[in-house]
Amino acid sequence: MKVPSCYTTRYEKARLIDPERASNYIAHTMIGDPEADAVIEQLAPLGPGKTMQFLRAAIEQQDEKILREAPPVVREFFKRIESPPDWLDLSALTQACRMFHRNSRLILGAFVGGTLVEGFSTNIAKSFFITGRVRDQGVRRLKQNNRHMIEIFMPGGLERGGDGWKLSVRVRMIHAQVRYLLNSSEDWDTGSWGVPLSAAHVGFGITAF
Repeated sequence: MKVPSCYTTRYEKARLIDPERASNYIAHTMIGDPEADAVIEQLAPLGPGKTMQFLRAAIEQQDEKILREAPPVVREFFKRIESPPDWLDLSALTQACRMFHRNSRLILGAFVGGTLVEGFSTNIAKSFFITGRVRDQGVRRLKQNNRHMIEIFMPGGLERGGDGWKLSVRVRMIHAQVRYLLNSSEDWDTGSWGVPLSAAHVGFGITAF
């Protein structure tokens, strides 16, 4: 298994504690999001205007004619995510929604003061610093994070058509676009840091959020 050089020392220490979990995490530093990445790779040559047009049509389900003109990989991707996976019980999310809205001030405060501080002081932040989404757009990004958090905890927010679902898919596409750009950029060192916005980092981020 190829270990990005910045993880070498701590990886060996982590293996002494939990070798299976450490190896699984490191393996995922070299994986992005194969399905979303395939969509962006097909759309990128069409330009940002067409890319946004096709993605908007697919997410909003408002213009079937435009979607029919999209590359097959786009239609196939959205067909796969139309229905929730078998392991997800949407009705079980109701209690989490109630918990969030009873304690929203505490949760959002902890999110800003804990999760984001920890996240942006680790390797997770490298792609955001390179793209300027922390220094130049930090406040805007914070607002986007807070909005996303609120929308996914609205009743029905993660059902198809819910704003939480739509925002989550948009975030997934943005991550794929950033990966596409950084993978061909001299600013990114895959041998040292792994894949930009890797599955390991995204998985950690989702868990922390």
